Amino acid sequence: MKLKSRNTLILISILIFIIACSQRIYCTNGNCGENWSGLAVLISGIFGVFIGGACITWLANPLIFISWLTYRKTKFSLIMSILAFSFGISFLFFDEIIINEAGHYGEITGYEIGFYLWNLSFIIMIIRNIISLKNKKNCI
Repeated sequence: MKLKSRNTLILISILIFIIACSQRIYCTNGNCGENWSGLAVLISGIFGVFIGGACITWLANPLIFISWLTYRKTKFSLIMSILAFSFGISFLFFDEIIINEAGHYGEITGYEIGFYLWNLSFIIMIIRNIISLKNKKNCI
């Protein structure tokens, strides 16, 4: 795959991430209509990291940002994108998440399109980095 195509995959990853931020991420207590958008979760998620639990998956965001910014250091970028995906997909293993400022928790009862797009952006970056590494090895 040509360099231009690999860089296109970075842009696709970023675009899908942005689209994910405009969508709902998950359902709590059987209600999918009142949940925040991905952008609200992205902005407020940093506070949840200190609480732990399912909020720890927010760390996928800075990891994918680092992957995008370090794409020229392909091995490092690959590690960051794999870690981002690992944190992102780990959300599936949590049963509850904090749902308001008062510290109340709600049961995670479903996943919306934003969750899948969010993880897809990580997968695309992983694929991009693997292709780039493979091409570098073929040039040696």
